[in-house]
Amino acid sequence: MRMISTLLFENLWALAALLVAVETVLIVVWARRRTRASVRAAWVGFAMIPASLTLSILIETPRERVIAFCWELARAVDEGEVNSIAEHFADDFQTDGFDRSAFVDRLEQTLTRFRVDQPRLRDFEVAFPTDESAVVTLTATCRIRSIDAVFDHLPSRWRLTLRRDRDSWLVVKIESIPILPLNLRDLRDWLR
Repeated sequence: MRMISTLLFENLWALAALLVAVETVLIVVWARRRTRASVRAAWVGFAMIPASLTLSILIETPRERVIAFCWELARAVDEGEVNSIAEHFADDFQTDGFDRSAFVDRLEQTLTRFRVDQPRLRDFEVAFPTDESAVVTLTATCRIRSIDAVFDHLPSRWRLTLRRDRDSWLVVKIESIPILPLNLRDLRDWLR
């Protein structure tokens, strides 16, 4: 079921390719049989292509909402908008010895010393343990600049635990997953 949902609503190009392939088969069937049923099937296929693609664009799945939320956080980090980032944290946020307030203060200090540019997110793994929670694991790369140095394409891997807040999500916990070359395990190492 998950694969069908992904195909229908999350992967527009794969859906378009599938619809074109099905329509090609319908046209071949019509060309060989030349019956009323085959011509109707071909016309229904033509009508289904724009209808299916429009639905795919308009319907946003929970997984797509979580991924959009992660991109929104990445954009806020890129722009150094600490207040915008803080709005996405739950009041009971806890991670690596930081509560919400301490984490936001440390994040502000870090983003003052270092500039994060061009964040790229990929390799999303989204799970929904309950209807009200999600766990997303992702890989991020970015460019980090400071007065002393520039790091291009710095890779990192993250696990975010989220809780639904009406129509959006709040971050309850952030974990750093070690990845080469830095292999950082603790958020304290990232927020020096």
